[in-house]
Amino acid sequence: MSLRSDERAMLRDSLRRLLTGTDPEKVALALDEFGWPDLLGADPAEAVPSLFEIQGETVSASPALNAVLAGPLLSSSGAAAEGEIGPVKPGAGDWTVALPGPGTGRPGAAVVYVVTGGAPLGRCLLVTDREGRAALTVADVPADSAFRTRRVEGVDPWLGLVALEAIGESRVEIVAQGPVVAAAWEEAVIAGRRALAHELIGLSRAMLALAVEHARERHQFGQPVGAFQAVKHRLAEAKVALTAAEAAAAEAWADPGALTALLAKLWAGRAARLVGKQAQQVLGGMGFTWEHPFHRHARRALVLDGLLGSTTELQHELGRSLLAGHGDVPRLARL
Repeated sequence: MSLRSDERAMLRDSLRRLLTGTDPEKVALALDEFGWPDLLGADPAEAVPSLFEIQGETVSASPALNAVLAGPLLSSSGAAAEGEIGPVKPGAGDWTVALPGPGTGRPGAAVVYVVTGGAPLGRCLLVTDREGRAALTVADVPADSAFRTRRVEGVDPWLGLVALEAIGESRVEIVAQGPVVAAAWEEAVIAGRRALAHELIGLSRAMLALAVEHARERHQFGQPVGAFQAVKHRLAEAKVALTAAEAAAAEAWADPGALTALLAKLWAGRAARLVGKQAQQVLGGMGFTWEHPFHRHARRALVLDGLLGSTTELQHELGRSLLAGHGDVPRLARL
């Protein structure tokens, strides 16, 4: 299914109203009622860019990344057995993905959205550390298990990230584990990187729009500051970086794979950092104030750049991948 341009615009306008007009604690339910999880299952190439770019532009948070990451883990129609994944359809807020805590061998910080106020843990993908190796397990976490969630404030307290902490001996009911789950996690990372790339693009667009608006309205020496060559160059550099990120994100859908998803996330993270830097310079002192919205976008970009591989980490991963492939650089897009 491919939407027409007017249908795509209507979809994004509706999602913008949903995200900005819904209580944060009810966003997951609102997305379910809107039908976004169904659209994700039917046409992720439309569902993911539409929602995540609007999230970036409006600095909103939702648990949609849960469903994006969980989707590949639930794609099998086989019975839940060793190395297999049972047929469970995830909702937008039904899943949590937990990473290992430092040196604990137990689930640590959750790297997905959780609606403000917390929610039952439900079904989790537990990424545990056993003898230096990641052991991937899809598990049901009973309501009476010894887990608790703790809000992570950090740079962006509005994002709603939580830490998943084990208290004493924790009980989980294994649903699936083994090599099939490990392979599915690789696909989940690909899907997650594509989604985060679009959210970083939305953030970059919003930061650039704030800078352009300021450059038009702020006057110095009898003319808009946007008329000065130094400001033009900064805005032009930001626009070029954003355009490159948009092209990389589009290519990640045209030619799905680990490499294109990595590059989409890498270029989107790079663009967000560069656009944020140039926008801050153009905004000047205004950009440092609590009242101006710029800091919300900059904070969100810093946090999202670190999820599923920061710009620096992905550059190193790309280098290792190219070396493993004997240095051959594949053609990524026809220019």
